Amino acid sequence: MEARAGKRRAAKLQPARAKPARGRPPVISTERLLDVARDVFLEHGIRATTAAVAARAGVSEGTIFHRFASKDALFRAAMRFDPEELPSLLASLAGRVGEADLRATLLEVGGRVLEIGRVALPVMMMSWSNPESELSLPKAVQRGEGYRRAFRGVRAFFEGEIAAGRLAGSDPEIFARLFMGSLHHFCLGELFLLDEGDRALPGPDFVEGLVDTLLRAGRYDERATGRGRPASKRRRSLSRL
Repeated sequence: MEARAGKRRAAKLQPARAKPARGRPPVISTERLLDVARDVFLEHGIRATTAAVAARAGVSEGTIFHRFASKDALFRAAMRFDPEELPSLLASLAGRVGEADLRATLLEVGGRVLEIGRVALPVMMMSWSNPESELSLPKAVQRGEGYRRAFRGVRAFFEGEIAAGRLAGSDPEIFARLFMGSLHHFCLGELFLLDEGDRALPGPDFVEGLVDTLLRAGRYDERATGRGRPASKRRRSLSRL
């Protein structure tokens, strides 16, 4: 009896346990939610969970799925990535044949490709590792029309400039591959050379050097020295794209 009375007296001396506060759930703007999600994805990659994003944002997972249909949709929105932006930009180049300043056109497009590529490449690399993503590597390969459309546009641009006489004696496919491949490689290199600091080549300098190199090559007439082979006899692996 005395023991039970002692327990009751001890219980009375303990502070009352606070009841959970009731009220409206936390409110967060979509912009703020995307900022938080971007930080989480950059830290943990595409495999970061919506639960982790919700915890960081201080909201429930239901709040996320009320605004975004899936984690993949959240990921793409948070990283501000539109998978159609780059193919559309490069495909549109075909319509710019004959513009007054060829160099300025290439500098503009090249600079824009770097801007998009710096976001697109990390996003694509993270997405490729997730088989459930709409941007996973197997699905991207199956739906390769975006790349084909981009390549056709760039190749048509250089083909038109050669036909107009502003670029001489070269295969448009080689120009297209050099232009697209060099820009892609630069973006990839930036991911692995983040510690280069002042030694890193600035993007605008790279684009300017690339464009000037292509233009110098385009004005070089290989027939004058007897070197090389006519473009029509070269093997064109993408000629049927």
